[in-house]
Amino acid sequence: MFIAHQKYAHTHLMEVSKNKSILLTNTRPPTSGEIAFWARFGYTVHHQALLSVRLLPVNQLDVDPQAIVLTSANGALALEHSDWDRSIPVYGVGIATATTAKSVGFIECSSPSDKPYPSALNLINWIKNNLDPQDGVIVFGCGEHLRHDIAEELSKFGFQMLKILLYKTEQVEKFTAEIARALKNRNIGSVAINSEQVIKAFTTLCQKSDIAFKDFNIVVSGEFLKNCAIQLGYVKIFVVQQNHQTRNKQQKFIDKQ
Repeated sequence: MFIAHQKYAHTHLMEVSKNKSILLTNTRPPTSGEIAFWARFGYTVHHQALLSVRLLPVNQLDVDPQAIVLTSANGALALEHSDWDRSIPVYGVGIATATTAKSVGFIECSSPSDKPYPSALNLINWIKNNLDPQDGVIVFGCGEHLRHDIAEELSKFGFQMLKILLYKTEQVEKFTAEIARALKNRNIGSVAINSEQVIKAFTTLCQKSDIAFKDFNIVVSGEFLKNCAIQLGYVKIFVVQQNHQTRNKQQKFIDKQ
């Protein structure tokens, strides 16, 4: 379900937008689940990462953790050449993160949500309800920019957390020629945003390319990003609201790739 901001307060994005084309801005290519999610509503998906990712060297763990927690597929990719024990359970924020961890060799990879736009808060609540602080340290592998500091939040509930920086992100220099042309000609009408850094990057890149940005439909995953968009001057903002299913500790995702 989508709830709009301001003048489209009672209208869904699917009803407002006659242009059935959306730009996804994740640093990774869209998953088949994300494409299928938008295809259900008749949308054509375009993709350009607006942030470049620099994976950092990963040192050997000097603890024997009960779990590794990741909020991005980038964090999982950073572990590909690490010597971390692949038998340590990995809990990802969403299915893309969990399946990426599985692809780099971790055996037990799961997530509390299989939705295209998962919530870190949902992951925090799942850990609180399913893991025991007495079972040992939890490693939180993350990027430089955090909307929710999972280590800080879980430490409030008695968990011993070890936060490790796995990657850094920087804004790309420009849109590709194809994406810039599609945006300028309004062949793309909607843009999906997953972080404050990304919406700032989109705004800056539009300004550099002389593209009027305020009339795009901006699709975000929560109130925080909606407020970021409002502050930048966007008017048509839509919040994705989805029911997150909580899975028990034994349920694991199956890598379908």
